[in-house]
Amino acid sequence: MESSSSECPIDSLPPEIMHIIFDFLDLETLKSASLTYHRWEHIFAKYCTSRFKLCIDTKDRKNPDSTEPPTKRLQRATKMLQRTQRVYRHVHLSLMYGRFGPKHTNGVFSTIFAPHWLQQLVVLDLNLALDSEHMVTEVSDAIAKMSYLQELSATFCHKRPDGTIFIGGKYFCQFTKLTNPSLHKLKVRCLLPAFIDCPNMRSLDVSLELDKKSIADKIYLRHNEQEGTLWRVEQVEELVIDRLTSDDKLDVTEYLRQFLQHMPHLKSLRLGAFDVPDKMLQVIADSCPRLEELALKYLKVDDPDILRHLSKLTHLRNLGVWYALGTHDHSLSFASVNLPRLEKLYNNEAIFDFQSLACIPSVKWCKISPNVRRRPRSLVCDGFAEHWRQLRFLWLNLVYVQDLANILLAELPKMPALEMLVLEDVFKLPDLHTFLPPLPQLKRLVIYHTKNNLQQYNNTAELAKLVPNVKRIEMSENKYRFKYDFVGIF
Repeated sequence: MESSSSECPIDSLPPEIMHIIFDFLDLETLKSASLTYHRWEHIFAKYCTSRFKLCIDTKDRKNPDSTEPPTKRLQRATKMLQRTQRVYRHVHLSLMYGRFGPKHTNGVFSTIFAPHWLQQLVVLDLNLALDSEHMVTEVSDAIAKMSYLQELSATFCHKRPDGTIFIGGKYFCQFTKLTNPSLHKLKVRCLLPAFIDCPNMRSLDVSLELDKKSIADKIYLRHNEQEGTLWRVEQVEELVIDRLTSDDKLDVTEYLRQFLQHMPHLKSLRLGAFDVPDKMLQVIADSCPRLEELALKYLKVDDPDILRHLSKLTHLRNLGVWYALGTHDHSLSFASVNLPRLEKLYNNEAIFDFQSLACIPSVKWCKISPNVRRRPRSLVCDGFAEHWRQLRFLWLNLVYVQDLANILLAELPKMPALEMLVLEDVFKLPDLHTFLPPLPQLKRLVIYHTKNNLQQYNNTAELAKLVPNVKRIEMSENKYRFKYDFVGIF
C-alpha cells in the first residue's frame, strides 16, 4: 500500500467551494487563513472582491473623536489603492467632509476610474461634495464607461470654498448627464441629472424639490417632441420618491401625475417624507394600473374610506401605510375596497378597522405596530384577531402597547391558520410564558428585543410548551428598533 501524500485534501478543492467554506468564517479567521500560503491568499482576494465592500470615507465613522485630518485619510486611501492588486466589485466613496481640492481627490479618482476598475465595478455608492465643473464631468464620463455596473447610489452636493456643503445653486444644472448601458438600479440625492439614459434601469430612487431654480420642476413638464426626453424612465418598474416638495406656485399632485404617466410598467411605488392626500392617492390609482406594491409614509386622511381609490389597482399585492394623519378618533376602513390579490399588509401607527378586514380575505401576511398613546384603546384592541382567521404570518411590534400586550396576545388563538409569529419589544420578556396563550398552530416563533434582555431570558423551556410545533424559538437582538425603512418593509 502506497503511503498517503503529504498534500492537504483541501488544496484540491476549487475556488468556488472554498468561497462557500469562507462564508461560514468570521473576518478575522479569514484573514489568518489567507496568510497560510499563496493559493489561499489568492482565493481570499477574489472572495473579498465579490463579498466585501471597499469603503473610502474622509470621516472616521468608527472613531468620531479622531483628530486625523480628512486629507491624511484620503492620502492613505490613495496609497492603498495604488498598491492593491484586488479589484473590488462594490465600492463606497464618500468625500463629503474636509477641506481638500482636486490635488487630493485626483489620486482616488484616477485609480477607481482607471479602465480595469471600471470594467469590474458592479455596485458604486458615491457621496461627493462637488467643487468644480471638472469633477462633475469626470464623474459623469466614468459612470458611462462602467460596462457591468448594476447599482449606483449617488449623493451630490456643492462645496463652498470654506469647505461647507449646501444643496442647490448653479451646480444643480451642471450635473447634466447620467448614462450607462448596464445600470439596473439608480438612487440619486441632492443634485439631479438633467439627462438620464440608462436603458436597463428598472429601479429609480429620487428626492424631488420643485422650484423654478431647480431642474426637478422641468423634468417631464418640459417633455415634448421638440425638446426630447430628459429622463428615459419608460422602462422603470420600481420608483421611490423620498421627498417631494415645492413652492406655493407649483401643483405637486399634477406634477406627480405627469411623472407617473411616463412609467407605464411601474409595479412598485414608495413615497417617503411628504403627505399623500385624497387627491394624490386618486392620481396614483389612476396612473399606475399595473402597481403590485404601494408604500406610503404619510397618508393624510380626511375620509375614513380614503382607501376606496385603491380598488382600481387590481394587481396590488403589498400595501404599507406608516402614519395615517388625521385618524385620532377613527380608523382606516377597507369596507369599500376591492383588492382580490392583496397578500401583505403593513401599518406602523395607522390603525385599520379590523372588522372591515373581512372584506379582503386574501391577506395572509401582516406587520403591525399598534399605538394607544394617540388613539382610543378600543380602536387598537377590539376585534384585533377575530377577522383575521386566514392570516399565516403576523409581526407584532408591542413597544407602544406594553400594558396591553397580554390582551392582544390572548387574541392569537382565534387565528387557526397562523404559522409564523414575530414579537418585537415584548414588555416584561421574562414573564412572556405567563401571558402567551398556547399556540399549537405555530411553526415558527421569532422574538426581537434588546441584547441585555435576551441574555437574561431563561424561560425558554416553559415557552416551548406553549408552541409544541415550533422546532426552535429564535431570539435575536432587535435591529429594527427606531428604524423607519419604508423601502424595505416587505
